[in-house]
Amino acid sequence: MKQYLASALLLVALSANIGQLQAAVTVDVYYAHLCPDSVRWVQNQLLTLSPQLLNSITLDFIPFGKAQSVNNGQSFICQHGPAECEGNRVQSCILSLLPTQQAQVNYVGCQMSFDADPRGWECAFRSGVNLNAAEACVEGTQGTQLQLEAERRTQQIAPAFIPTIVFNGQFDQALQDRALNDFAGIIQELLV
Repeated sequence: MKQYLASALLLVALSANIGQLQAAVTVDVYYAHLCPDSVRWVQNQLLTLSPQLLNSITLDFIPFGKAQSVNNGQSFICQHGPAECEGNRVQSCILSLLPTQQAQVNYVGCQMSFDADPRGWECAFRSGVNLNAAEACVEGTQGTQLQLEAERRTQQIAPAFIPTIVFNGQFDQALQDRALNDFAGIIQELLV
């Protein structure tokens, strides 16, 4: 009986440790809607993760890039023009409405493609999001607030390069450089 109890406790402890390892890696992805480097990173790094690795991290997408707000969000200026500003706003709204990380990854994977609808609505439709709620967000103050929050967060890390990948809330230039070509390898190392 004692051996059974000890084995059961060990199993519970191991399960708890595995859960902690899986939840231990957070990844913030700072990117921009029409940025070719962002598109390549999503297609070549994010979308190539195994389901096991993807499920072992918590992702947060911040679509803003090297944009800036004017007059507290009355307008935005984006590196790749007004269409990028609109796309960043659409992505912020869609991502805020998607209930799961997998749905968000699927949406970003669809939208961050050289073949995607530049406005972002086709991938929004495919994601199953409520399009009326998405349009209300984009056209209203919620879209502005989401972009102002994305700007605030982006300014905190002051990225020199977009996309910027931040692990566990801390910017590290060496990890950033590696993340552009070995995102999966970094996650595997951080999970150990």
